[in-house]
Amino acid sequence: MQEVRHAIVVSVIVAEVLGLHYFFASSGFVTVVEREVTVTVLLFLDSIMTFIIFTSIIIDVAYYFSLAVAFSYIGIDVFSITYLSSFIAGISISSFIYFIVNRSFSDTLVTNARNFRPKFHLTTIAVSVGFWLAQFLLFRSPFLSLGSLVDVVLISLVGEIQLSPLSAASWLSLPYVLSQLGVVREDKGVCIGEILGVLRRTSFSRSRLNVKYSWQKVKAKYCLSFENAKNYNVVILGTSGSGKSHLAKKIIEKLDVSYLVFDVHGEYKFEKAKRLDASTISVNPLSLFGQSPRQRALEVAYMLKSVFNLGNLQTIDLYNLIFESYQEKGIYEDDQRSWSIQPPTFRDVVVLAERKKKFITSSAELNKITALEPYLNFVANNMFFSNSVNFEEIFGESYVIDFSSITIPEVKYIMVETFLRALLSYIYLGKTSNLKKVVILDEAPFVLSKESGEQLVERLFAEGRKFGLGFVVISQTTEYVKKLISNSAYVFVLNMVEPGDVEYVSRLIAGADQDVYKAIYENLRKLERGMIITRNILHDEIFLVHVSE
Repeated sequence: MQEVRHAIVVSVIVAEVLGLHYFFASSGFVTVVEREVTVTVLLFLDSIMTFIIFTSIIIDVAYYFSLAVAFSYIGIDVFSITYLSSFIAGISISSFIYFIVNRSFSDTLVTNARNFRPKFHLTTIAVSVGFWLAQFLLFRSPFLSLGSLVDVVLISLVGEIQLSPLSAASWLSLPYVLSQLGVVREDKGVCIGEILGVLRRTSFSRSRLNVKYSWQKVKAKYCLSFENAKNYNVVILGTSGSGKSHLAKKIIEKLDVSYLVFDVHGEYKFEKAKRLDASTISVNPLSLFGQSPRQRALEVAYMLKSVFNLGNLQTIDLYNLIFESYQEKGIYEDDQRSWSIQPPTFRDVVVLAERKKKFITSSAELNKITALEPYLNFVANNMFFSNSVNFEEIFGESYVIDFSSITIPEVKYIMVETFLRALLSYIYLGKTSNLKKVVILDEAPFVLSKESGEQLVERLFAEGRKFGLGFVVISQTTEYVKKLISNSAYVFVLNMVEPGDVEYVSRLIAGADQDVYKAIYENLRKLERGMIITRNILHDEIFLVHVSE
């Protein structure tokens, strides 16, 4: 889009120069007054046209120097007071009208380049200087040489070697080179799609339509750069069928690390990953996973409290039973050597509860155990006998754990949390700052809606980076993921229609700018499948991205 705008202005300037040349030549005799009036009017109109197209005083002024070079070829010096005043008048009138219409003013170039980061490359600098020297030796003009020098400085800041030849064009190429300060460029990293647009303030020509922000078309790949991110966590939000799973697949396919997918619906298929049907295995939630028996008893009791909505007193009674079960197996709090002993199962807890009932004389105490029995029996009779899987193998390689065949939500949840607890224990075995494992948690509210699950995932999110662990959390709603968003490197939003979710996400992406909020709010509900809106933290830009197929 930038190229088209500059092409339009350049074409007009060329047409003006040719037109003036033939007009003056064909008229035979043109008075000085006629000549000055014609050029004055043209410069006035040029300044207005350039401002309308770019909404930038800086670009407008840069084009004045381009006009100076172009008009010099037909013997017109535009640096006279008359011509300069005419151009300034055009800029002033255009800016004033823009301010009246929009009730504010911001230079588009300044806005677009506010987060510009210099990218110095010695090769780019050397080539640019070479073109500057060639231009100086060819024309020997201090004025043109100064323009080329300005180009060299700007091109060196941008760091794009393909722009280097423009330094030979001196002031003629200055407006275009200046506009490159606000161009979105590809980041190094894992590229997952194409940037279709960046949300920018609209030009003067569209402000009359009361459209304050719109998507400015760009051509660049969208890449994840975890090297510069605060962590390796990603949150993906979107309605059913919007392309959330496809985006998650694309991320882990591009990353050269092992991954673990918690597949709730059985929709993840990877050639390089092993697949595990969760309905064919058993896990033991009472495994210590590197914790002390007291700590693990607390964690399991809290998990069951979350699953069955137990009261606080019931949770304490459950904790005491579990802790005593560890002791029954010879696993003691103050003897770490005993922690390697085979842990109890919930069948052992049920047996212990039955045995305790025989010796209880108080009806109140008997009622406490009796009230817990349905929950203990439920867990004891459902796939929680022993660990039939090798956790180290699962966490060390790429695995998809398919939970779709488990139809009982409570069983599914206990199994997911047990895997997550085992994962937490596994990552503590070694520290690394490099990403080595990615975990995809699909339909995250299933876990996050439980207190124990929410705290566990928050802990993994917070501590994952120092252990090389990244999380991709997927949700159809924002209700349970709000606490995780603040600790995420990337938040990707696909199509959303629920008013509360659209409202929250729009304000999250837009920040305090009400006009940006309105633009995001309107676009979220219209996004096609595979289209995402995200805010790039490094560049502080809002992108519209199409995920690659």
